[in-house]
Amino acid sequence: MRKRVKRKNYYLDEKAIKQAQKVLGTKTETETIQKALELVADEARLAQALKNLLDKGKDHIHGESTYAGWH
Repeated sequence: MRKRVKRKNYYLDEKAIKQAQKVLGTKTETETIQKALELVADEARLAQALKNLLDKGKDHIHGESTYAGWH
């Protein structure tokens, strides 16, 4: 699927960008920001998938949830 790209202008902390660039192993600031955004979206999808899995599983554990703190 082709990504839709739009030019944006933001004021961002250069130190934070450089740190993220080092952690992510990216070459450009644009690549760094794109990768960081993708990771946030992936993390949200994984968290939802885990919640769904735990919600399914809790019905099989003696009829009650051992994950009461998970909503």
